[in-house]
Amino acid sequence: MNSPSYLHYYLGLNRKSSNNNDLPTLENLKKEYISYLLELTNNNISDSAEILTVSRASLCNRLRK
Repeated sequence: MNSPSYLHYYLGLNRKSSNNNDLPTLENLKKEYISYLLELTNNNISDSAEILTVSRASLCNRLRK
């Protein structure tokens, strides 16, 4: 199964040579995106949670993992 081309663009992958071993896990993508949002919001958990449309408590629980 081929993944959509936009994923390769956003993940910085070479479409011709990538295989499943080259793809990041969903867990890693979540961690990276949360880190990006925290950096973007100057570590403001409430603002980051609002962007993610989750509660502040849910994001705090996620960060403890």
